[in-house]
Amino acid sequence: MYDQDTSRMQEAGIAYFRTLISSQPIEIFEDILSSIPSLVIHQEISSIMTIPTREEIKDVIFSMSRNRAPGPNGFSADFYSTCWDIVGTDLVHAIKEFFRRKVFPRSWKATFITLIPKVVNLTSFRDFRPISLCNVCYKVISKIITTQLSIFLDRLISPE
Repeated sequence: MYDQDTSRMQEAGIAYFRTLISSQPIEIFEDILSSIPSLVIHQEISSIMTIPTREEIKDVIFSMSRNRAPGPNGFSADFYSTCWDIVGTDLVHAIKEFFRRKVFPRSWKATFITLIPKVVNLTSFRDFRPISLCNVCYKVISKIITTQLSIFLDRLISPE
């Protein structure tokens, strides 16, 4: 049974992390964007969303850490690599479909948020680091896009 202190602690935690992870809308004025020089050519932008091959998808799955926590659907990268002969074709089809339609299924965006202590003696919610446990499909797509971005990312991000 929950007592009043536990209930207050829950409310404080929810309020703290809701503020921490909520975003504020950003207003972008078109005239500001036009003053930014183009550093990426159209072909490079198009390459980001090219449909990956079966081998690219398989390479990403097999390169992922095996002992990570599963996402909300309960499946880890270890499951997909171990059962590749059974689930590989369906997984490849699903990921290619994302790149064709450019729409994430809602279930792929679901995450668990867990709190990892940053210090030994916890005194406030600031002492925790929230991390998201994402679905493997989400991670695979993120890794593929990141790899494609890496081709020209150094031109977009200044080292200084």
